[in-house]
Amino acid sequence: MRLIGQIPHPKLLISVFKSNQKIIFKFEIGPFEQTYKFLETEQLNDLASATVLVTEEWITNVFATFDEMNQHYKKISALLQ
Repeated sequence: MRLIGQIPHPKLLISVFKSNQKIIFKFEIGPFEQTYKFLETEQLNDLASATVLVTEEWITNVFATFDEMNQHYKKISALLQ
């Protein structure tokens, strides 16, 4: 897996990788990460084309998933105390 770049965002670390004819998006915040894999195509094959896909709607959904992940994390952490 090779890092092809990062997409700037004030709250998230968004990294874009290339591996085995796939473009991989990794969103990170705190202890959590989400990874999305897409087949490489003529329309999606480099950092510029990947950047176009990262819309505000997608980022809103990413944050919603992180919120859900955090709720699960807190429940599991409570079991450890």
